This record gives sequence, C-alpha cells and structure tokens, in this order.
Amino acid sequence: MKRLILLAMVVCSFALSSCEKEPKREPYYVLSFCAEVVDEEGNPIQGIYSYPEGSAFYGRSGYSDYQGIIDYGFVHINPNKLHKVVFEDVDGDYNGGEYESVTVDIRDQLTGINNKPDEWGYVGSAVVNVGKVTMKLKNL
Repeated sequence: MKRLILLAMVVCSFALSSCEKEPKREPYYVLSFCAEVVDEEGNPIQGIYSYPEGSAFYGRSGYSDYQGIIDYGFVHINPNKLHKVVFEDVDGDYNGGEYESVTVDIRDQLTGINNKPDEWGYVGSAVVNVGKVTMKLKNL
C-alpha cells in the first residue's frame, strides 16, 4: 500500500510539473534607445535611420531629427538577436551627402536579457543611451 501511495505521489508530481505555463509567444525584449548623430565635423545629421541589427521587430525605430537626435526609438525584439544598433543613411544626398552605415555594440548596456520569459514571452527591458554616433561621408 505504501508503494502504491508513493507511486501515486510521483505520478502527481510529474503531472503538476508539466502544467507549468509555457510562453504564448516567442521571447521578446523591449529596447528603448537614444543617440546623437553627427558628421566628422560635429554637425548634426538629419534623417538617419536606426534599428537593431539583424532583427525582425515591431515598434518604432528611430530617425534623427534636424538636431541629429534620435529620441527613444523603441522595439520589441528577440533577446537572442539583440546586440547592436545600426545607423543608416536612407535618404541619399538629401541630408548633405551619402553617409556610411555605422554599427554600435550595446550588449554591455542591456539588463535582464537572460531572464526567463513570462507567460507572454517578456524577458526584460532597457533604456540605452548610445551617445554620439559619428558618420563619415561615402567615397563615391
């Protein structure tokens, strides 16, 4: 009888552990970021597009304004793909020339990225100040 009770307890513990909630979606991380985009002389560059490298994301990425400021573009992104932010000139000569893309590593500024996802897949978030990003004109 004791063996039967022990066996029933073991089976119940396996059943209860299998009831642990699985995330309802892929894990995601919420990243908010800001930056100041300038040319080699320190002049602000308008219209530079910024986004996390290699990501399929939704949210609002950042475009630099007339002062070169990207003010808290944000994205929801898979935490395994989040390491760098890309700054890219997408308007050609409109902002004074064509600039080379710049990629900035932000890994050391991220917090909670290795947390276990909750039932909706959320693992954490961070507000990252990328700082001053200097872009060079392309040699055409």
